[in-house]
Amino acid sequence: MRRFLKKFIFVFSLALTSPFIFVSWLENRLFQSEDLFVSLGQFLSLIPGKLGTCFRAAYYFSTLENSSWEIHIGFGSYLSHRGASLGRNVAIGSFCVIGTAAIEEETVLASRVSIPSGKRQHLDESGNICSEPRFEKVSVGKKSWIGEGAIVLANIGQHCIVSAGAVVISEIPANSVVGGNPGRIIKKLDSAG
Repeated sequence: MRRFLKKFIFVFSLALTSPFIFVSWLENRLFQSEDLFVSLGQFLSLIPGKLGTCFRAAYYFSTLENSSWEIHIGFGSYLSHRGASLGRNVAIGSFCVIGTAAIEEETVLASRVSIPSGKRQHLDESGNICSEPRFEKVSVGKKSWIGEGAIVLANIGQHCIVSAGAVVISEIPANSVVGGNPGRIIKKLDSAG
């Protein structure tokens, strides 16, 4: 019964956000732009409570490259690129900004986490400033936890913990605890199933 109710609420939210979804789809088809996509996501980020959470889940399920409908996106949080993907049971806290990221299932982000689209957006291959930004997809492995105020600029393996305030600039292998600025592995965890 609970699952049925959850699906019903999702379909209701999908219907109510359908004008936003349509406008975002139209923008993508006609202009290959993301301005309206981001603006509509920012508007939906300001709706409080369960209603806002349901609206954001419906919007991003319909507009992202890949997203489960079973996600939680907190108040004030939004995604800045359609190329992002969110796995099943991903939970994103309040006031997070997510770029082109692939966040795998059952991963939890605390509040104020930032995952920009890579760490070299404004540099070319030679290290010179370029006029067109280059977006890289940053991946966060399944069942990972990212602490309050962390900034993630590089891939993180599955079953990892990133401490509050850490700045991840190098790829982190699975089953690691990371802390500091720049983020360093401070502990290896036992392999999780």
